[in-house]
Amino acid sequence: MGRTPASSGLGIGLSVQVAKRQRPDRDARIDAHVKVRAVAVGPRDRVPAVDIALVIAVDVAAVRRDAAVAALSGTVAELPDGISYTVLGGGAAQCYPLRGRWALAGPDDRRDAAFSVGRIAAAAEGREPPGYTGWLARARALFAERALPVRHLLLITDGSSRGEGDDTTRPDSALGLELGRCEGEFTADVIAPGAGWDPAPLLAVADRLHGAAVPSPDAFAPAVTAALGRLRRVRSPELPIEVTVRPAVRDVTLTETAPHQQRLEPEPVQDAPRRLAFRTHQWKPESRDYLLTLRADAGHDPLGVPLQLAAVTVGGATEAVVVSWLPSGTAADTARISGAVGRNIHTMNVSTQMRTALTHGYTALDLADRERAEAQLGLAVRLATEIAADWAVDEVRKVARIVDAPRGIVRIGPGVDPGAVRQGMLSITSGHPVELPPVPPAGPAVPCPHCGHPAGPAAVYCIDCGRRL
Repeated sequence: MGRTPASSGLGIGLSVQVAKRQRPDRDARIDAHVKVRAVAVGPRDRVPAVDIALVIAVDVAAVRRDAAVAALSGTVAELPDGISYTVLGGGAAQCYPLRGRWALAGPDDRRDAAFSVGRIAAAAEGREPPGYTGWLARARALFAERALPVRHLLLITDGSSRGEGDDTTRPDSALGLELGRCEGEFTADVIAPGAGWDPAPLLAVADRLHGAAVPSPDAFAPAVTAALGRLRRVRSPELPIEVTVRPAVRDVTLTETAPHQQRLEPEPVQDAPRRLAFRTHQWKPESRDYLLTLRADAGHDPLGVPLQLAAVTVGGATEAVVVSWLPSGTAADTARISGAVGRNIHTMNVSTQMRTALTHGYTALDLADRERAEAQLGLAVRLATEIAADWAVDEVRKVARIVDAPRGIVRIGPGVDPGAVRQGMLSITSGHPVELPPVPPAGPAVPCPHCGHPAGPAAVYCIDCGRRL
């Protein structure tokens, strides 16, 4: 959220569940369910308004200007006392405050702001728009002058100012480079009235800047209030999940499956070649589920012995990934793992495939590729039926007729509303967690008597020094 770290105010609980018996292949795939529970600690239940710098950027066409003025008046009237804020509009020009760069919300200020936002200009017609790149650069310059713990951009756009540089297909595009400059400086939510926008850059902004992109009616004030409410519940702007692995382990991946679907990118830890850090962001009191996947070479490992393949550490809590390679002749059915752990891991894998298919289907439909859209949406419906993800079936019904859900057969009619397609593309990314039944934890970690590194309760050898526990 910002360079000045706020106190986390979180207590972390961690559990790691994995099928204990595994087939000893030279390229064995091990899936583990990682659940992180964050609970609030301390006297405050939300971020103080005085710790927040907020930029509200309104980018709408002339046809939406009057509705935007009314919504913006309601928005500034509800800002909490003490919050620092700036309102931009009409080509990223400052609309409020009238003097200086930042306003401080209070009774008199809110009255002045509600009147002054009537000056806001619509996106300029006939001139080259600033693009999302221009809005981000303007916000970055403003935040550089306001060193508060929480710095957040609310970009309200109907796509009017999308520019030539707002290309998401190339990381070296103007938008990609500007997002790189903004990441770590501030966070952002995108609120999208109408349906004339291209969803790709909106999702790119929300993803890189750790916020949400949501569709909205022209009266966007409730969406702003909800976004600000989410922001104030954040207790920790960043929380790394570290995974330390044995030398025989490779290809470590970590995917968040709830509350959002996203694959996390690893970063090496200095002076720890077998440790990876996965950054996670905007933690509230909540639970998050992750699917940890490892590739391991079991060719030189003993059979039937509990082995710690990895250790997962979050906020001081550590749990181990412990498996036993089954002797030859007894491992034929281990790929079809059973029990609560197996069912949860299977559900998480299916959910990941389902969301991917749903996104690909909507994207194909937006590009008028009906054949690919039917194939991908049909796959999404089949997978959703398997894990009872009713929300995904409802999303498909908005744009297609479901002929046979268990077999994944859907048909797209001749008249599909483009607005419904684009709004659905944002809706797919916003929440819809996978419901997983609880699995009892294996027990607390214990320190290695030789080096002190935490190890799981069932581990026999230390993952760090290699000696017997």
